[in-house]
Amino acid sequence: MIIIDFLDYSIIDTLILVKTFKPEGVKILADREEYAGKRAQHLVNAIRDMSSNTKVDLVPIDTKDILSAIDAVNKFAGQADELYMNIDADHGISTAVGYGSERKSNIVPICVDLKHGIIRNLLTLDSMAEIRHISLTDYLNAIGAKQLEDSHQLPKPDEYEAICNVARVLFKSVYIWNNLCTYIGKHYSHDHSRVRIPADLDGEMSERNAETVREQLNAFCKNGFLRPVGSDDAESTRDMYEFTSERHKNYMVVFGVWLEMYIYIKLQPYFDDVHCGFVIDWDSFDDYDTKDNEIDVVAIKNSRPVMISCKMRMPTKEDIYEIGYISEMLGGSQAVPVIATTAIVDHKQSYKPGLYPRFKKMNVGLIETIRIASEPMDNIINALGI
Repeated sequence: MIIIDFLDYSIIDTLILVKTFKPEGVKILADREEYAGKRAQHLVNAIRDMSSNTKVDLVPIDTKDILSAIDAVNKFAGQADELYMNIDADHGISTAVGYGSERKSNIVPICVDLKHGIIRNLLTLDSMAEIRHISLTDYLNAIGAKQLEDSHQLPKPDEYEAICNVARVLFKSVYIWNNLCTYIGKHYSHDHSRVRIPADLDGEMSERNAETVREQLNAFCKNGFLRPVGSDDAESTRDMYEFTSERHKNYMVVFGVWLEMYIYIKLQPYFDDVHCGFVIDWDSFDDYDTKDNEIDVVAIKNSRPVMISCKMRMPTKEDIYEIGYISEMLGGSQAVPVIATTAIVDHKQSYKPGLYPRFKKMNVGLIETIRIASEPMDNIINALGI
């Protein structure tokens, strides 16, 4: 069996076909501008990792010239007893070429019906096979995702409850946590495990805000991330705290890590796999990564990747456009863009009444931490349409 497919944003179809059929060969038709690029090579490498016996060929074509693309596909006729071409509804040229090629050759058009979990023969609409779903590792390899060099370590399962306890306290006063985190970042030492943290942050906080700082510090201590050193009577140890581990120290100096970890933990029971802290390098013409392509949390369920941008503030319309764009670029219509936020975005309560409808208009999912605390998590996941 040989599978013919186009290099486009919906690489999930390609991965599913390889995972399901483990074909003898895969022909990837790529626009000449992307033929030698990183995106094409990431996909080729992922296919080889998934099926070591599958031969992968990149075939350069002009995607603006339908007739030449049809000619390229027809040259494959006769190369195997079974030739199938993936028809992707997201990619117009595959439909056009599939229609033109089918009339002149023995190439059979097929499609991945993810909703029903099957691969269909488009000539008969019959099921050819049940889908074998891809893993998150398969997907991340195919899009060229790299772990961020400065990414925090993933929390351990025995820390999940403690992390969520602290996160809920921080979410109630994000502004104060920002000030506390900034203070710790300025005053801690990489070479020492101790740091002095007065509740008023050396006069920066009012008494009312200092009380919130004390509440947050107590949450860190109660849940095992900090411990107080000495007593209030000893001047040398007044307001002195000790980090309980190097990993916990890193958690204490990164403002947004608590939302990322909270979402990572809360999503795990509802997805096949969840990870966080990736950057995508999809530019064929440079040799550097860019933080603009950073994804905070990536999850997958039944081969549908979910891209989650975490915001410990009110999201903006630019945030909505950004995650929507990144999601489409990395998975077409099968990828699900989501913003998770500590803010209240609901149109009835938000001070930005036009923001909530924009989520709906752009098909970007919304997870509000305040809802996680008050509603069944099943309802929140179902609202994402996954």
